[in-house]
Amino acid sequence: MTDSITRCCKNISLLVLFPLIFWACPARAEEGIQVRQAELVRTEAGYQLNAEFSVGFIPEAEKALNKGVRLDFLVEFQLVSPREYWFDKEIVTRTRRIGLQYHALSRQYLIMVGRQQKAFDSLEQAREELGKVHGWAVLEHAHVVAGGQYAALLRFRLDPASLPRALQVEALGTEKWSMVSERYRWIPVL
Repeated sequence: MTDSITRCCKNISLLVLFPLIFWACPARAEEGIQVRQAELVRTEAGYQLNAEFSVGFIPEAEKALNKGVRLDFLVEFQLVSPREYWFDKEIVTRTRRIGLQYHALSRQYLIMVGRQQKAFDSLEQAREELGKVHGWAVLEHAHVVAGGQYAALLRFRLDPASLPRALQVEALGTEKWSMVSERYRWIPVL
């Protein structure tokens, strides 16, 4: 009798835990950064990058942001010419810094790119805008040869070196603060 009750309790505990595991997993899936799409668009002056990222904050970063800590993200673009039996030849490398900060007095999230600044009422709106890069001039026509073979690489990441010193130690010492996308690679039509 005791054996059957023990087996029954184990089965019930598994039935209770099983939905909880699936309920907890989507929260982890929202954390981190993924590249949704990227393309190079030809203009008169050269080529511009248009890209979209899915940006999910880790709890530690969101807490720091809401306490007024500025989070700086780097968009890293690279164009290479693939070579057989050797490293790819680097054609151009560009980096763009995007800052995100919560302003407590106005209760708004601010995104800063260069001298431009945009304000948003919610973190969700700011995250959507943070994940968009449009019209960024990354390449001049002189950098590429017609008919050449090229590969473009793109990465979006949190810059831990821009954090306050107290958070830098934690960010560099743990994987918790590792907010970085996989290096996205595609063959652009130039």
